[in-house]
Order: sequence, then structure tokens, then C-alpha cells
Amino acid sequence: MKLIKNRNPRLYPRFSVDKVVLVLIEPHAAAPRQLQMVNISEGGCAFTYNGSMKDLKASGFLSIQFKDILCLERIGFVTKSDSLLSDSSDKKEQLRIRNVEFQWIDILDQKKLKDFIKQNAIVRE
Repeated sequence: MKLIKNRNPRLYPRFSVDKVVLVLIEPHAAAPRQLQMVNISEGGCAFTYNGSMKDLKASGFLSIQFKDILCLERIGFVTKSDSLLSDSSDKKEQLRIRNVEFQWIDILDQKKLKDFIKQNAIVRE
């Protein structure tokens, strides 16, 4: 009997989100850095940013904001991948995408995350 490997290692479906969803990354200088979220799942999210990969720490805390409303606060994350989307000689102008996995989500935040996805997801990817 031949075993077939699962080609899609994701545990949760991923959903695109509205352009007004922001990710606030901590720690970043004196104030959290606001970044554009691209998609989200119950296991993590992806966001874009300008700059070098070294501009953001590989792990930390993030919050999710929708139209100036803070929906989820201080969720632990670790970086799974970070890729260049546009090539520019100026490192500050390079557009990158980072995929992160959520860490340390308690039951109340899991419910908030599910509700956030249900209310704000545009399309399943």
C-alpha cells in the first residue's frame, strides 16, 4: 500500500481580508509598526511591509486592527517565511511578504479570532 503525502500542510483554511485590516507588530521602536494584512487563518496570517527582512523581529507579539478597532491584542507569533515581492536597489523600498504562525492563543482569543475571520474574510484562498 502506497502512502500519499499531504501536499498542503496547512491545518486551517486561509482567507483574504479587506485592505483596511492592519497588523500591529511589537516590539518595534517606541510604537508598534502598522502593516497591511493580506490573509488570515486560525493558525496565522500574512502581511506586507516595506524594508529589509531585518527590519522586523522573527518573533514577538502582534495585534489585529480593523477600521481603527482593535480586534485582537498581543498574540504571540513566529515567522514561517519572508519573501521579496518587488526588487528595488533601495532596501527601504523593497516590498516583502511575511507569513507568521500564531502562538499562545487562549480560548477567549481563539473565539475572537474565529469571529474576526467570519466577519472580515473576503474569499477563501
